[in-house]
Amino acid sequence: MHLGRYDNSPSRKYFWIFVVLVFLGAVVIINFTLARVTVILHPKIEKKTSEIFLAIDAKALKPDFDGGVLPGRILESEGEITKNISEVSVRKVDDFAKGTVKIKNIWKKDFFLQKGAQLIQGESPEMVGAGIKNIFILDDDTVAIAKGEVIATVTAKNKGFSGNIPPGKFYFLRMSKWNRERIWSENEESFAGGEAEMKVVSQYDINKAIHTTAEEDFGKREMEKMKIQISGDAKISPSLTRVEILESRASLAPETPADSFDLYIKGKVSSIVYNEKDLKDTAISKFQKQVGSNQEIASIDEPNIKYELTDINDNDGKAEVKISVPAVLIPKFPSKILDKKSIIGYNEAALQERYAKFPEIDSIEVKFFPFWVKSVPSFEGQINFEIEME
Repeated sequence: MHLGRYDNSPSRKYFWIFVVLVFLGAVVIINFTLARVTVILHPKIEKKTSEIFLAIDAKALKPDFDGGVLPGRILESEGEITKNISEVSVRKVDDFAKGTVKIKNIWKKDFFLQKGAQLIQGESPEMVGAGIKNIFILDDDTVAIAKGEVIATVTAKNKGFSGNIPPGKFYFLRMSKWNRERIWSENEESFAGGEAEMKVVSQYDINKAIHTTAEEDFGKREMEKMKIQISGDAKISPSLTRVEILESRASLAPETPADSFDLYIKGKVSSIVYNEKDLKDTAISKFQKQVGSNQEIASIDEPNIKYELTDINDNDGKAEVKISVPAVLIPKFPSKILDKKSIIGYNEAALQERYAKFPEIDSIEVKFFPFWVKSVPSFEGQINFEIEME
């Protein structure tokens, strides 16, 4: 049977050598063409809020960004307001404790107890002793039924928490020993009311009401009036408004028990009319100049920029504004951090070790492509750096 012929000629060997060389060359070319590495650098960040002070001048004709002076004007409005204040302090005060007792009579006859009869908790005078006694008063005339019991209410003779006594046995004062052995009373539940809550107008309540009413009620009302006088890009805001209280008085004196009181305020509101864009741009410009040479601004949190009126002079039309600018700063990288030649041939472990030595770097990520690439390629064009904040 004929199975074929094996060709072992030199030409066939050269053919397979050629195929292997072409394959290896293709692999090398593909590797050099596709190989990429991206080193993502996470710089050490500093969150910082800087305070910038700018001047608003009614006489300025145009913004002076370098000098920090902006044109603007000051509007004023005077008025008065009366408001009922119901936010009053609650205090604990002494009061008369009250409770219910069950009067028991084991004698064969009824016994009349007059309103105002005094009781004291204890088995006998001997057990209570000779010191200060916590005395209670019978609220109404009561008849202790023979060989029975009756419910009655009693009130502490003196105010105070000491009247809130627990369950126990009582005896009547000014009653003979013989009668005390046959007639006594007991409370099954603790007495209450020796300490009560009461609303009392304090000086703190008055001061708080003056501040809150002036800022939130009077100030906002007068600002609405002033808004009619401005137009275009100009605006006013509570943060750049000063409320001055010219006169204030409460209808009640401090330490008066009451649920509410009336408050009268007369005041003056002064507000800066400004261009928000100019104010913000000038503040950011000054902030950028304050950043050190070894840092740069990564981002500014513009929505959270805050404005505060620190000084205002109605007579000369000038005001000072403090602007708080929150930002994220990152260090400026020295050139060796981004030197591509210095990392050629590094694997991921070597890259991590290298960049851990730079104080400007917090951490790095390394991404090789394709998946079989495990070290930095030889050509700079195949190396990319990205800077990302964590």
